[in-house]
Amino acid sequence: MTRDAVCCRSLTALTLSQRGEHDIEHELVFSNHTGYVFHDSRGIESGATEEVEILKEFIQSKASARRLRSRLHAIWFEMLYVNDDD
Repeated sequence: MTRDAVCCRSLTALTLSQRGEHDIEHELVFSNHTGYVFHDSRGIESGATEEVEILKEFIQSKASARRLRSRLHAIWFEMLYVNDDD
């Protein structure tokens, strides 16, 4: 498993047409949030099944971890809402 220490800095916003490629097994730790470990997934595209399976396997493996520090403690789910009427 890979772990990156990330210094807190402003991040450049991606345009809506760009999609990040992330490995959910890759750990991120932030210098101003010591004690927390973050995992970033590729997200779920409409109709995609591969991403859903990767997320399910990750959640199941973390939920069944024996050590408390290895378990999943929270999920942050973000949805993009586009109003076509605007």
